[in-house]
Amino acid sequence: MADGYTETPCNMAEIIPYVIMERETIVNEILIRQKCYFYDACSFRWHANLKKNDAAYILKYIKEQDGIVIITRCILMELASHSGILQQEYITYIKNIQECGILVLVMYEEDLFAVMGSCYSTNAAVNQYLTWAVRYLKNPASTIARTFEEENNLYEEVIKGKNANNGDIYRRFFTAVRARKERDDNLGEELLAICLHILSNLPAEEDGKFCMITEDKEAAGKIDTLFKNTARQYAGKKIAIFSTPKLVQVLYRQAILREREYIKSILDTGADGNIVVLGALIYDIRSRDISLSSEELADLIVQPNGISIIF
Repeated sequence: MADGYTETPCNMAEIIPYVIMERETIVNEILIRQKCYFYDACSFRWHANLKKNDAAYILKYIKEQDGIVIITRCILMELASHSGILQQEYITYIKNIQECGILVLVMYEEDLFAVMGSCYSTNAAVNQYLTWAVRYLKNPASTIARTFEEENNLYEEVIKGKNANNGDIYRRFFTAVRARKERDDNLGEELLAICLHILSNLPAEEDGKFCMITEDKEAAGKIDTLFKNTARQYAGKKIAIFSTPKLVQVLYRQAILREREYIKSILDTGADGNIVVLGALIYDIRSRDISLSSEELADLIVQPNGISIIF
């Protein structure tokens, strides 16, 4: 593991009053909630730096959807990566989420075994979803691929499906790849893709229950490709992917956020130059990358048929 990465930030105690980490509660909340929003590190940083009143619009939307916020352990590692310490604005944002009446789950990725196990009767049935998710991710230069090169037994179990009744494969896989995390390796996004793919196979759930909030087009593309490549019998329910500009447009269309000045304020917080969105203007016949200033994008969002943001 690269210097600076830790599964438990040095100041973890500062967020413990505001988060849930008990596995039994995590399993129950994921099963009963209408929406589960998984934060990528880039979006969490953006939202944590918003003014409290601006962030309140996003949190109001999540609460109205009967949603919970989920931070996986690898994403927590990325948030604390520079010093092993969570920055104060991250702690404050987590506190704000909790005070808005939204549960924040800090979840080890391997806890998904217990989530899936609550609905499937055998370990083999649960393990097959990890196998298919990792197989279809297909990134030969990834930390996951390097882990398999160094741990052949894990490769045999996860990729080839051997020892399918073993109840410890999820823990061993996720622990092994987190231990090899390095700076700029995209492991957080890859594990989010795997987690969402697995959860999409929970029976009797609606399309769009599981959501990812990310600004990373590559991460969004990996999830899209993962689901497109998956065999039909393992494809699962559809996953909703939100960038912050996409989320802002949803807030506007649902009349949660109507003031242009607050739309611009949210967009400004994450902007370093122009914002590039995937979308379509009124006369476009297909989606494309559109580069706009935050002011131009805010203007289009509030215009009828001004822009349709896909990501």
